[in-house]
Amino acid sequence: MHTSVRNKLIALFSVAVALVVAFSYALDNKQQTTSVSDQKRAFPEFTAEKLVTDESFDSEALSSEILSSETAKLTLTDITQHPYQLVNVWASWCGICKTEHAFLLELQKKGIPIVGLNYRDNPGAALNVLSNDGNPYGTVISDPQGKLALELGVIGTPETYLVDAEGQIVKKLLGVINESVWRKELAHYFKGKNG
Repeated sequence: MHTSVRNKLIALFSVAVALVVAFSYALDNKQQTTSVSDQKRAFPEFTAEKLVTDESFDSEALSSEILSSETAKLTLTDITQHPYQLVNVWASWCGICKTEHAFLLELQKKGIPIVGLNYRDNPGAALNVLSNDGNPYGTVISDPQGKLALELGVIGTPETYLVDAEGQIVKKLLGVINESVWRKELAHYFKGKNG
């Protein structure tokens, strides 16, 4: 009797472990998958604090500016200075955002304009990521309460929006931008900057 109970418990434990492994694998694959949708809608009008103020990243200057009461403000006009730009929603706490960070740095080196939307994050933690891992953004919108992200329809991080000079969202990408997604969905909007 004891042997059959022990065997059933071992079998039950084995099934539970298999389910956890399968669920983890499926979740990881889902996070690695990027879905793209064409959009034809306006980027929301906004006024928000600017997290990163200069293309040359100086963490000391930025840290003092974050603490300043005269922090620079950004509006839609400030982030639509190019025929097309990417608005990348990210956070320091987002593990999957780290997967695309190196590729965003490559795009930035090619001259692709990228605006960061720092979503529900601590400014100090965000600055640490940019200081340690590199800064792919020309500017970063601070959205600590997620208000702008909510208006945009953000459902998770990372997300990236292709926005034109008129402030119209052309595409929305849910998930990681990598070489394949870039070539298939975005590169043709940035002719001459594909390195």
